Amino acid sequence: MNWKRLYATLQIWFTVCLASLFGAGCWSFLIAGLCRLAFNLGENESMLVIGVPLFLMFFFVFAKHLPKPLRKAGMLSDDPEKFGPWFK
Repeated sequence: MNWKRLYATLQIWFTVCLASLFGAGCWSFLIAGLCRLAFNLGENESMLVIGVPLFLMFFFVFAKHLPKPLRKAGMLSDDPEKFGPWFK
């Protein structure tokens, strides 16, 4: 693997993970807060019982499905495997 392919791979992983962390954090915080208000839960209970499992679930879902929209939006470079034979 050369440096350009390594850079493209790291850029893809970093961008997807960062976007997944941000999205999962926002959605799990919002849903846990709404459940806290709806069910009269305490702050620690709602974040640990509802927020953490939702965060993990959303993170893996977003990490799986975000590369295509991010690539379409131009935030990701091409797949490292699509580089020509001159970069191998």
